Amino acid sequence: MTQKARTARRQTVRQPATLTMTDETRHTVQTLDLSHGGISLQTDSQLRLAQYCAVSFKVQLGDTDHNVLAMGQIVYSDPDAELGFKTGVQFLRIDDDSRAIFHQLLQENQSI
Repeated sequence: MTQKARTARRQTVRQPATLTMTDETRHTVQTLDLSHGGISLQTDSQLRLAQYCAVSFKVQLGDTDHNVLAMGQIVYSDPDAELGFKTGVQFLRIDDDSRAIFHQLLQENQSI
């Protein structure tokens, strides 16, 4: 899937996050935007396509911080003049609590 192939509604979400690869290497990243199907991240280095990973970060809804966690696969990692690399993760598995948080974030986007 390329960035142009996106069809799902996306919400801008800018939060520090951790990307953990299957070999347990960790990357400190920045979230860019989110949909029910995946997330776009700012990374310092180009990541190999098709790698499996976990993305974790916190979001604040109302007065409460929520931890979100999703398992996914790298679907693009493209050089970006401003960001370093823009990396996309397609979600493969999301826990129920994180799915509910994503739903709330995307609902807020629709009401704007």
